[in-house]
Amino acid sequence: MGKLKVFGSVGALIFGNLGLLKKAETLAAAGRLDERDRLMSEFADRVCEKLFGAAKIEMQIDGAEKIPAGTCVFIANHQSIFDALVMLAFVKNNRPCGFIMKKEHEKIPLARRWCTQLSCVFVDRENPREGVRALKAAEENLARGVSMVVFPEGTRTKDYPRIGEFKNGAFKIAQSGKYPIVPVVLFDAGERFEAAGKITGGTIHMKVLDPVTLTGTDRKEYKRCAAELEEKFRAEIEEYFKF
Repeated sequence: MGKLKVFGSVGALIFGNLGLLKKAETLAAAGRLDERDRLMSEFADRVCEKLFGAAKIEMQIDGAEKIPAGTCVFIANHQSIFDALVMLAFVKNNRPCGFIMKKEHEKIPLARRWCTQLSCVFVDRENPREGVRALKAAEENLARGVSMVVFPEGTRTKDYPRIGEFKNGAFKIAQSGKYPIVPVVLFDAGERFEAAGKITGGTIHMKVLDPVTLTGTDRKEYKRCAAELEEKFRAEIEEYFKF
């Protein structure tokens, strides 16, 4: 199936619900964030259902029982353009949930508005001051009970299915309030959405590794955690693909 067809299916839902977006913005402006979050969670369910239905894709999750209840920082490797929606479906039971996203996405007006109401935080990785501001915003989301999803590689892998270097930001925000870090390995999202140059139906296999909670407060601990989890992700990917 072509990406344009799936984009069109999801896009129709997004453009057809501008009234809902305006309502969410009104609730947020009035400080009624819990109501806004419930409204957006229901909408996220519809978007994910539309995407996976149109693409004829299912998710198979190994280790879902390891996911803690409550506020978490989810980290996942980044394989495809649709990974955010894959993770949005995955975190259904841990919503409200936002994402740390590249600043480039903020330049798309309608995407910016929807993502803002989904508690997303935009980060400019080339601007250290802006990076600090974004991490602070993510910490504030966590403090009010909003889980966060981070792709610590920062961008989609350029050598699919191998993973890239993990950046430290996700681990720093988890350390701020000792929130559980939930590692989620995506094995074949790239195969479903990218590798063949089109969307192919089938199953996205995912594995939840043991959650980690940082107990210290210094940089060495969250940098160590980033390095250790990067190696665990790499080992899982190598085992799955047998290389």
